[in-house]
Amino acid sequence: MSLTFQVESVSQCWNELMVLANHHWAGTRSYRRHEPFNPSFERYNACNQSGFFQLCTARDGAVLAGYFGVYLTNSMHSQKPMAVEDTFFLSPSYRGGRDALRFLRFIETQCQQWGVQELLFSCEADNETGIQGLLKRLDFSPVIMQYAKYLPPLTPADSGLSHEEIAVDVRS
Repeated sequence: MSLTFQVESVSQCWNELMVLANHHWAGTRSYRRHEPFNPSFERYNACNQSGFFQLCTARDGAVLAGYFGVYLTNSMHSQKPMAVEDTFFLSPSYRGGRDALRFLRFIETQCQQWGVQELLFSCEADNETGIQGLLKRLDFSPVIMQYAKYLPPLTPADSGLSHEEIAVDVRS
């Protein structure tokens, strides 16, 4: 079992990717567990074709063993080229050795080749083993605590506003 890493197009491996992504989603412990799993091929593919989204894969021969999705953009504040991780997954049978570390090193090198100066990774707060340890080992440091609050849709009855006024308020 020797993994190879490469950049692939979303259209090239979407069906394989969704098999792994379903396993990944099922193993998510806390964050977004209440949401349905419903990725859009059209959105991912369009973002991939524009260069905004890139997909790195880990393969054992022809078998997809892992993936890393990333958004490439320039910081709105500094214009520094950055990469923001969308998702990272390596099948459990490839964990425990050095495969994840090798994959992360490939990702860093690939991001450097794209001109990225800062790579941002996220992970669930309750995932203290696994990815957090690997990121620290590769000199990533926690720099931001992100908070989430789920907002119910605003209705006219809740706000005293009409549907038209809500639409105007949201857009302004």
